[in-house]
Amino acid sequence: MRTQARTRRRTAAAAALCALVAAGCTAGPDPDQLTFMDYHGEEPMRSAMGAQLARCSDEIGMRVRHYSVTGDQLVPKALRMASSRSLPDVLMLDNPDLPEFATTQALVPLNHVGVTADGIAPNIAETGRYQGELYGVAPTVNSLALYYNRDLLDRAGVRPPRTWDELTAAARTLTTPQHRGIGFSAYASFEGAYQFLAFLWPGGADERRLDSPQAAEALRLWVELVRSGSAPQSVLSWEQGDVKNQFTAGNLAMMVNGSWQAAELRKTPGLNWGVVPIPVPRLGDPPATALGGEVMTIPKTEPWRQRKAAELVTCMNTDRAQMAVARAADRVPSRPEAAAQLRPQAADVEVFYDTVAVARARTQHLGTRWPDTARAMWTAFQSAISGNATPEQALKTAQQHANPGS
Repeated sequence: MRTQARTRRRTAAAAALCALVAAGCTAGPDPDQLTFMDYHGEEPMRSAMGAQLARCSDEIGMRVRHYSVTGDQLVPKALRMASSRSLPDVLMLDNPDLPEFATTQALVPLNHVGVTADGIAPNIAETGRYQGELYGVAPTVNSLALYYNRDLLDRAGVRPPRTWDELTAAARTLTTPQHRGIGFSAYASFEGAYQFLAFLWPGGADERRLDSPQAAEALRLWVELVRSGSAPQSVLSWEQGDVKNQFTAGNLAMMVNGSWQAAELRKTPGLNWGVVPIPVPRLGDPPATALGGEVMTIPKTEPWRQRKAAELVTCMNTDRAQMAVARAADRVPSRPEAAAQLRPQAADVEVFYDTVAVARARTQHLGTRWPDTARAMWTAFQSAISGNATPEQALKTAQQHANPGS
């Protein structure tokens, strides 16, 4: 997930990259080394990826240089590399970025180099497609769920909530002078939009119709949690890492967050936590959340390098590699067979195996229009939570901005 600064570069990035690709791109001069670029500069993901790249390097008989940049610098970095004809051999993109990169023609359709999505869960394979063509494969994925402090809930006689009404009641009961009932990220960024989808979708709302009654119902829930004091106003400025920090500090009884936060929770002395699916509007409503994670893509370089890059991507996408990364970084393998093998070893985050199974790509319906819609979405919930507009007014404006003429 990335912050708002990333969005300002998107349109210019796509146009510039198209021009650069048209001029032709070649890889670096070292014939014995492949380059693999991602934004996994933090642990445990960095070490998990590094270990598997080292193993695959031996397997394909080529050295692999692994380097990471920060999330908001990945697109500008890729553009500079294209300008100097030094694109990496494998570029790992946040999955919502794939459609825009695919339109630049900078990526190789993976079937051209023998990489397939065979064995990957269909909903996960969808994150790597654009207009029916496979451009990326996700070795592991993640999603969102509701973490809770077992001790605080037990002390208050509260069960983990299953519905929005139960969530509202539980958060109210759990709010004391020492801690708030719940926290989430309503930040003006893709992180905030990612979190809001987990409330938008279960009630039947659709990101293509932000002004629907169902969308207003979802936003009203967030507004009421903040206005009642069950969630702090500071959710407007919290990224997902900030929410985690507040939870581990004991300032929140519950939080909406991703599987990748579990490692930090385990290291927090005295924190007794559990995790359940995000509550739905009514019992029986299907849960729904967006798929998080990255896809491995192959930029256009020299044909022989593309073929070796395909070998590397294939190696990184085996059951063995997926399980190793998922185990180390609290993610879920994209291959159901690998997920089934690893699940018994992931008891404290097992719920994410269920949520991933029903999650979907943020770009599935919107493609390259997703960034504009996400921007309209976070503007709406920021406005409504701040009290500058009602949920209905905020979402009507969002729909007009995301889909002019609708």
